[in-house]
Amino acid sequence: MAKDVDHSQEQKSLYTLLFLFGFGIMAWVPRFPEVKANLGLDNGAFGSLMSTGSIGAFFGLLTVGHIIHRFGAFKVTLISITILFSSLVALVHVQASFLFLIFNILFGFGITAVHVCLNSQVFHFLERSNINLVTSTAGYWSAGALSTAILSGFLVGRVDLVTHIDFLCVVITILMFALIIRLRSVLIESNEDSESDYSIKEIFTGFRIDWPVSLGMACAVYLEFAIGDWGTIFTKDRLGINAGLSTAPYIIFTAMMIFGRLLIHRILPKAPLHLWVRRAALLAGAGFGICIIIATHLPATLKWWSYGLFLLAFFFAGLGSSFLGPSFFAAANRRSSQPSAVVVGQFGVVNNVLLFGIKWIVAWTIQFTGSIALAMMIPTLMMLATIFFVDSLKEDSHSKV
Repeated sequence: MAKDVDHSQEQKSLYTLLFLFGFGIMAWVPRFPEVKANLGLDNGAFGSLMSTGSIGAFFGLLTVGHIIHRFGAFKVTLISITILFSSLVALVHVQASFLFLIFNILFGFGITAVHVCLNSQVFHFLERSNINLVTSTAGYWSAGALSTAILSGFLVGRVDLVTHIDFLCVVITILMFALIIRLRSVLIESNEDSESDYSIKEIFTGFRIDWPVSLGMACAVYLEFAIGDWGTIFTKDRLGINAGLSTAPYIIFTAMMIFGRLLIHRILPKAPLHLWVRRAALLAGAGFGICIIIATHLPATLKWWSYGLFLLAFFFAGLGSSFLGPSFFAAANRRSSQPSAVVVGQFGVVNNVLLFGIKWIVAWTIQFTGSIALAMMIPTLMMLATIFFVDSLKEDSHSKV
């Protein structure tokens, strides 16, 4: 059956897989206040516990690319999907912090494993078709994230968290399995001849860090992570509005991410990519930071004005940061001579280590100061710092490693 898959069908399947991926893993984000309450933790402890997913992600990024290169993508992708959604189901069932820690590490590994599998296939598709889907697939991932955010916001107070996540994970797993089976003949094949080149030892000795791209990526994407981790809690705690309305800023943020990722190909002929990235980083950083500062200094009697500024801040953040991550991601692959699956993993390792440290800093800044708004200035400044790394996106730029 899969032998009949042409480039058009493969492209549609990849778009669907990325949409389902985003729809599945982001479903619980708007319901974080319920998860935090279920565990009985304060903001600092909850933020620290959530950051432990980076441990699993680290090992996934370090190994999965090599495993795909050695054994092929079919079985690895199916196993990764299973780990991902089974661990998500477990996360909404457990109430003990230690068990949450274990399953959150597995969840982080699963997210990374599926991310490496799918994005390696996107680069594999590029090599065979000369069609670049890096930014557009990211747009479909964001579309999935937006759709699930809207659905989750609607379900708050109507359907309990466990029922919502259990049903969703079963359906998403079945659909993704069907698509992977359909694409089996065009997935990355095993490369048994490369065992000596990509052994366990080579995972460490062959590790390469392209610092300009890695640092640029970390600066560009952490605002998105911070909003995903704290956006809903921030709006609810700061303004005291109901859980449904507190998801609206995150929905606007994600909608602008989709719009920007699908728009970038239309505006690229007007200016080089690195110039658009510089402008977008300034828009996201300055726009988000200024709106949040003003909103948090308005008196309580102007709560809805503050809420409007929150919406505007998330609008600027989503639009400005939309295509920054995929741009650095594509540059990492272009500047490396290693297989795409390995590049995806190694690039992710560096980014994951950097983000792990930053997440802890943000979580405990919130805990010690009691101010999520103050902590949000950290990703704001990082976004502005992205402009110092945009030269690595030029087509004639090369890695020094």
